[in-house]
Formats: sequence, structure tokens, C-alpha cells
Amino acid sequence: MLAETLEHWRTPAPKWVKAMGYVREQVALEYRHRRCAKTWAPHLEQTRDLIRTAISQCAVKHHCVVLGAGHVLDIPLDDLAAAFERVELVDMAHPRAVRRKTGEYGNVHLIDADISGAALALYHFGQPDDPANTTFPKLPGLTKVCQVIGANTPGATSLPQPAPDPSLIEGADLVISANILSQLPLLLVERLEKYAAWTDAAARKSFARAVIDHHLALLQNHTGQVCLVTEVLRLVHDEEKPLEKIDPLFGAAIMFEGEEWWWDIAPRPELSPDFDVRLRVLGIADLANAPQARYCRNTTLAAP
Repeated sequence: MLAETLEHWRTPAPKWVKAMGYVREQVALEYRHRRCAKTWAPHLEQTRDLIRTAISQCAVKHHCVVLGAGHVLDIPLDDLAAAFERVELVDMAHPRAVRRKTGEYGNVHLIDADISGAALALYHFGQPDDPANTTFPKLPGLTKVCQVIGANTPGATSLPQPAPDPSLIEGADLVISANILSQLPLLLVERLEKYAAWTDAAARKSFARAVIDHHLALLQNHTGQVCLVTEVLRLVHDEEKPLEKIDPLFGAAIMFEGEEWWWDIAPRPELSPDFDVRLRVLGIADLANAPQARYCRNTTLAAP
């Protein structure tokens, strides 16, 4: 725990990014990977292999963008740097180890950006008096913000719409979204639960779905090749039977065929001595040319 705290403190990032929990989760992921390296290895290698397939299928190799690069555990950075003239790793913050690693390449660049397009707006839920807050009224304290907004008409309580920036991927010959789609809304919803007491569970779920839908729209509207890797089922189970099946995409539909595999993300006792957590992962090397699926993977797999 002390090592994680120190790494959090040493990771360079804006104050608001740390306040939203992005660096905290980034550091926690690194240490979870250390504990679960053996069970994560097959998933990470399958993701890297799928990206290598995407590289081989990409006709033009000038510019590649990786959305949510994180620790690049699942990204074959050597292959990307060798294949493309310019590679951009986009994330809210970049771990110190990644900063050192990318310094070894002359064509790999780090981009600090909000992939969800909603994080800064939701940060202001907890900072109503911040001079940079242009999203919500300047009122003396968050409690009053909640009281005023909650007393207004339903239309006035609408949450901000996610607005991912298309310029992040503009002109890219290959865009990679690997293992981030289901993660995009999680810290945003956590912020709502903590600072927006006037929202209910249904509103938060709807917002999470909107974040995912907007990311999928960003990818599907891109004119270059898109490689997508995402979980489509979260399975909590003991040795004998499933205990819970969860749709990690909040009902958003991915109607495409691709490669599938299991990721043993949290074998016991990582989260509990009584159960394991596995993810069903869907990987698509070329989204625009992927065959249409006959059913929605995530909603069907998560059905009771």
C-alpha cells in the first residue's frame, strides 16, 4: 500500500485528474498485474496478437493512435513503432515507466487527453467554486448545488453529454481501443455517486451507457482502420457454478463477430477467497470490415 501511495504521488498528472481517481486506478492496475501476472498472461498475449493482425491488415502505416494506453501491457509497442511513422499513446495520465519506455523510440508520443469526453465536466460536481468551472453555477458549496439542481425541473437535472474529441484520432490510419471500453464510465459514475446525490441509479446507468455509446460512435465514424478489444461479459463464479453474470457495457450493443477468449482477471483470493472473476473478451482487428453478429454478445451472455 505504501508503494502504491508513493507511485501515485510521483506520477505526473493535473490535480483534477488525480482527484477523479485516474492515477489511483492506474497504479492499482499495475500492482494487480504483478499479483495476477500468470493468469493475465494469456489474455495480454492474445490482445497483442490481435493488434499485430490489425497492423498486418493496415494498408497505410503513417499514423497510429492507441486510446487508453495505460501501462501498455497489452500493446505490442515494438511492433507499432516499427510499422508506423508516428504512434500516439493517449490517456488521462502516463505512468513513469511508460514515459521512460517511450523515450527509447523516436516516433512514439504521449498525449494527455480525456477519452470519455465527460471527465472534466463531472470533476466540477465536486468543485462548484473552482474558477475554471464553467459547467455548473458558482454557488457556495456542493450541498447547495445539489439542492438547487435537484429542485429544478427534470430537464435541468440532465447530466452532461459525453463529447469525445474526434481530433484525437483524426487522420489516423489505425486506431486501437484495447480493454478500455467498459472502463470508461466507471470513475465517472463513482463521481456521480459521491457528488451528485440528486441522481438515481437509473440515471447513472443511462449516463454510463451514453459514455460507451459515444466511444463506439467515435470508433465507427472513423474513416481509418479500427481495432477494438473489449470485455463483453463479467462472470463471478465459484468452482462449481456461476454466481453472477454482468453486462459490462450497460446494454450497449456490439453487433460484430470477432475472436473471443477468457481473461481470468481476479482469481481468488484477489477480490475474495470465495469466488473468481472472469471476463469474456471480444477482439476485432478491423471493425469496419467485421462480419455482422446475429445477436448482441454482452446482453445475451449476461441474461439470467
